[in-house]
Amino acid sequence: MRSSVAPRRVHERLAELGAAADLLSDPTRVVALAVEALKAACPRGKALGFTRLPDGRIGAAAAMIDGRVRSVTRPAPSAPMPWIVDLDRVPAWQQDRWIEPIRERVHGPAFFSRNNPVMRMIDESAPPDYGRMMLCQDGRLLAWVGLYVDGKHAFRAREREALSEVSTQLRLPLRIAIALQARSPRIALAARQNEIVERVARGWTNKQIARDLEISPATVKTLLERLFRVSGSGNRAGLVQWWHDGSATAG
Repeated sequence: MRSSVAPRRVHERLAELGAAADLLSDPTRVVALAVEALKAACPRGKALGFTRLPDGRIGAAAAMIDGRVRSVTRPAPSAPMPWIVDLDRVPAWQQDRWIEPIRERVHGPAFFSRNNPVMRMIDESAPPDYGRMMLCQDGRLLAWVGLYVDGKHAFRAREREALSEVSTQLRLPLRIAIALQARSPRIALAARQNEIVERVARGWTNKQIARDLEISPATVKTLLERLFRVSGSGNRAGLVQWWHDGSATAG
């Protein structure tokens, strides 16, 4: 009996380990799960999260609004994200812990002006209240996760406790995903894959791409699904952003 049970348990544990490794090697999935966890801790809020690449650009990003995960539209160069703190020198007391900036007097509601890109991301017109965790190493921001609520109704004590606990639990998986992200080489795309993404970037539909490349729309759909998995993108806009960011090279 022991000889049959033990191998089965080992097999199950190895399967669990493989699933965990697969998850942690995909920063986009980790960030998506992070925002889901924040949303679960405070269902009335709107959650956002992202990782930061070594060169300072935004890496994996996700939002959970109205009960579903969405891709995040990154601010255009003409509308940079406003930051109260220096992302390369985050104050020690704000690192790796749940912080509510307005409550902690880091800034006030006026920070959320109509021009603030966050207001467009969370689809709000009135200044919200919010909390966030800034995951850092040597004072430099590696990842950011936060949750916004109605500015007229601040976080309740039980919500604050739950969000603080979730943030603590997210530290290790986010750090592992970030470390793997920083070491990931650029992905080489096959010629056909590059042709597909080039046409997606032009705004072409699957039918237009299929006609131009003389392949079936079903083939275009299959190739796009593979590209979404490789890039960690949830939609065509995210795929094009990933391609423009230089994460892929011609094979």
